[in-house]
Amino acid sequence: MILVTGATGVIGRRVVEQLVAGGAAVRATSRTPDTAGLPDAVEVVRPTDPAAALLHGCSALLIVASALGTDQEERLTELVDAANATGTGRLVHLSTASVTDSQSPTGAHHRALEEVSSRFDGTRHVLRPVPFALNTLHWWGPTVRAARFAEAPYLDVPMTPVDERDVADVAAALLLGTPEPDGPLHLTGPNALSSREQLAVVAEALGTPLDVRPIEPDEVRRRLAAVGVPAPAVDAMLRSFEVAAEHPSRPTDAVSRILGRPARSYASWACDHIEGFR
Repeated sequence: MILVTGATGVIGRRVVEQLVAGGAAVRATSRTPDTAGLPDAVEVVRPTDPAAALLHGCSALLIVASALGTDQEERLTELVDAANATGTGRLVHLSTASVTDSQSPTGAHHRALEEVSSRFDGTRHVLRPVPFALNTLHWWGPTVRAARFAEAPYLDVPMTPVDERDVADVAAALLLGTPEPDGPLHLTGPNALSSREQLAVVAEALGTPLDVRPIEPDEVRRRLAAVGVPAPAVDAMLRSFEVAAEHPSRPTDAVSRILGRPARSYASWACDHIEGFR
């Protein structure tokens, strides 16, 4: 049995599907079990169930911080303690690349969570993905659909957006026992592309040019705050650009090494998601 927390999220749902396809028995947490829409074979439970019950009979677990509730450190401590007590052998912890940034509040929070999961007695893998390619659909999709234009700060700063499906596939592979030394895994896409270059990829996939415009970071903050995006999320997004400007992002081979195939490119991601930009 493998426990997947956050099983209806972008990463968790695909992990569950991959595990089921791999023949594993899966227990998955969801705040709304009756409407989770997971495969019939999956045992769906509530994330607030006692940690010992969640881990009973489990050989591995996936930790997704956003699924841990309001006091994430306390809940993660409970899960790690229960995993140690029940002899769970493998833990995969979805963290973030921002943990290496000493100026990032988001990074500081996830460093604290990594410290908690480091108390796990078995094999532990920490995934540190860079921002997902999917974020670009959220950022640019509305204006590209409405008027074929897009705005971005730091237009020419190279980034290495990772296909969120690759992150999920790596997590599933490790949960299923793919050999990999303990330690953090920095997950990236295969290419470094600036926002301007990413938008050129989207334009090519659409078959129509896009009007690409620079925008100041303060204006990004103002607009996103106006539509209700939490300030920490905005700050984390902008900080990722600042870090990339200071320390150019470089692709790693972690995805290809673990999956035995090349990481998905931004171009392939854009083609697969192009209806979101039409």
